[in-house]
Amino acid sequence: MAELMFRGLIPAFPTPLKADGVIDEANLARIVDYQIERGASGLVPVGGTGEANSFSLADRRRIVEITVTAAAGRVPVIAGVLDPGLGGALESGRAYREAGADGLMVIPPYYARPDQDGTLRYFRALAPELKLPIVFYDNPYRTNMVTTPATIARLEEEGLIVGMKASSTDLYHFDQLARLVSDRFCLLSGQDTLFVEQVLLGAKGGVLTSAALLPGYWDVVQKRAEQGRVKEALAMQGRLHPLMDALFSEQFPEAVRRAFALIGLPIGRSLPPVGALSAAAEARLAEAVGALVADGTLAKV
Repeated sequence: MAELMFRGLIPAFPTPLKADGVIDEANLARIVDYQIERGASGLVPVGGTGEANSFSLADRRRIVEITVTAAAGRVPVIAGVLDPGLGGALESGRAYREAGADGLMVIPPYYARPDQDGTLRYFRALAPELKLPIVFYDNPYRTNMVTTPATIARLEEEGLIVGMKASSTDLYHFDQLARLVSDRFCLLSGQDTLFVEQVLLGAKGGVLTSAALLPGYWDVVQKRAEQGRVKEALAMQGRLHPLMDALFSEQFPEAVRRAFALIGLPIGRSLPPVGALSAAAEARLAEAVGALVADGTLAKV
């Protein structure tokens, strides 16, 4: 198999904030270390979990810069470009490149909702200007548009993207794509709840939110799946179902922040429009985290 640019567990992680909403630079560096020391193969700052669209461009550039400095070359940093159109995406991508990012995770232009040819035109305009490896961010739930496997394969053929994060429950779409792309393509799961299934279909790793808390655990899950120990991999994934249900149930990504606080890494609250968790959600999250701490799956800091 060809050497892959990005593979393994690449957490998408929340941005630590102080009480006044200012970036908590010390805790940002701290959770970068936390993830790398526990087995992360890369990092995705300013993605959806990082609340990219709640920050100014200057703040997002600073978040990437701190992440790159703290990572210190130990793992690649792939910054999220979640802008809805060309002008913003160019500004963000250039700023992240100047901040030292190793790659970009780029969502298609969801406000315009282009057809397949429009998506091709968009990335043909972006890629030559950004001059960094691009991971296509496929997230139909957020964009309300489906990019076909044939279009994504065409983007690879033209050298415009090097991989894709698949944040979709459509396993048939994923399977079709895996059959069309090359061995060099960094096909990454973006669906925590279906990670094993996507690995079995060809994922080379994953950009997972829950991996921000336990990247090493997910790395073992991936290895089990790749070794054909499917029942073990599914059982390990199933052990995290209560946590994943709690993380994604409401006010995302506030529950991810609360989970970090529960293990001894308080990183502040989410910015508007995200609000606080309900009492029921707080209790469900505390129970899920507590169970994983009790059985040794998750350690407090």
